[in-house]
Amino acid sequence: VANVSTAGKDFPYPAYLHNIITQIALRFDPRQKQALSADVQFVIRKDGSVFSISIVKPSGSYGFDLEAKGAVEQAGAARAFGPLPEGFSDDALTVIFTFDPKIIR
Repeated sequence: VANVSTAGKDFPYPAYLHNIITQIALRFDPRQKQALSADVQFVIRKDGSVFSISIVKPSGSYGFDLEAKGAVEQAGAARAFGPLPEGFSDDALTVIFTFDPKIIR
């Protein structure tokens, strides 16, 4: 999946990754329509809750970065990603999401 990385961890659940993209895209509508890109890292717990949200590669625009981080926070607060798949044995999954309006929208 182009704009989602699982931080080097094998995660063979493409439907779950596509849901992450969908849920974040629903909540991300940047005011700046420039060619910006930012990477946000976050952790999804087994129960679907989200924590440790941080910008790991800023775009150079504070507003864009804030909107990107906010989209993840909103999805996490709504538990929109759902619990991690049954077959995934770890307690948490670290995700790096690339916010690039050319890819998302």
